[in-house]
Amino acid sequence: MRQLIALRCCVFFVLSVSVIIYVYGWHKTTNSVEEARRKLLSLPDVQIQTISSSLISESNERTDIFFLKAHKCASSTLQNIFLRFGYSRELDFVLPHNNNYIGSPQHFKKSMIVDDLTSSSGKYNIFTHHTRYSFEQMKAVMKEGAAFVTILRDPTTLFESIYSYYSLNKAFNLSFDDLLRNPYKIHKFNHRYLKKIGLNQMSFDLGMPEEFFNLDAKIQYYINKIDNEFELVMISEYIEASLVLLCDLMNWPLENVIFLKLNSRPDISKHILTDNDRDVIRKFNHADTMLYDYFLNKFRNQIKDYGEERMEENISKLIHLNNNFSYRCVDGINLKGYGHTKAYNLRHSDDWLCYYAARPELEFTEEIRNYQKNKFKVLTKLRNFMNNTSEEKR
Repeated sequence: MRQLIALRCCVFFVLSVSVIIYVYGWHKTTNSVEEARRKLLSLPDVQIQTISSSLISESNERTDIFFLKAHKCASSTLQNIFLRFGYSRELDFVLPHNNNYIGSPQHFKKSMIVDDLTSSSGKYNIFTHHTRYSFEQMKAVMKEGAAFVTILRDPTTLFESIYSYYSLNKAFNLSFDDLLRNPYKIHKFNHRYLKKIGLNQMSFDLGMPEEFFNLDAKIQYYINKIDNEFELVMISEYIEASLVLLCDLMNWPLENVIFLKLNSRPDISKHILTDNDRDVIRKFNHADTMLYDYFLNKFRNQIKDYGEERMEENISKLIHLNNNFSYRCVDGINLKGYGHTKAYNLRHSDDWLCYYAARPELEFTEEIRNYQKNKFKVLTKLRNFMNNTSEEKR
């Protein structure tokens, strides 16, 4: 009898331990899966909210997007969002052979994509690096139904930012103050710095021929062309509203567009512009002024169509998410970025999302480039192997 009781106790103990081990293992596995899911979807694990607007099925989200990266328009911040999105989902990028330009000053051509970065279909999910716009050529490399988007900035602050960032005072032997006080010296800008940086920068990036820059009818014709080809033109001064509209367009949750500002200068390095300064700069950049004014007005109407109350609600949610994200990631700020722009000291170097959100463009691009080269190489090798087998059977 005692042996039977002891046996039953032993069996009960073994079963209890097994249940505990199973529950612990299941819980640990569940946590690991959830952690991986969060990393994959680029979701912050600080206050993940079950907001109805954020609970969007991955099967419904749009994954294909062409982003015209206009210079100094908060475009590096937007690019980082697209890089994180695509890299975490193993999507295919249009990538430059080296550095971060594929096209410009030449307009983009499909032939600019080198062989070892060419997909088997010749089509790609995401295009987000510096280039010079050509609709037909972009359309030829993007997946069917890809969204075409870009972002613009007030031409006055844009020109000041470009002047500082690219040290145009040295390139043209002309200080910014001197140019504003003596507008006739604009003749020194008779060529573009590095053949791609100069007056009417946004219009140039968007592919507008330079001979159009002072012809109102030609400028308006080209603006209408851009309006027909792009689904969304964002405005950098209203970055949060722009990102809300982007999420609406792409059927993304707000968590997909949390960000750390990249390539931004400290306020102390910015030139304070007077009303007269702004007038002078707008005249210098006539095409950009017409371009910006047109799409700023359209942007206002898009917000009205979206719903102002709904917009304010989602901006508040995005600001909340970004505040949590910044607290999670940022331990301090330094000026070690390119052109003495802001860079981040991270709290935890092993935090995947923080690491990539703060990663400089050139480093992030190089990592994706190496990954994609290897992926295409392995897939090509497999296809060649299978094709050879098929031929042998014949």
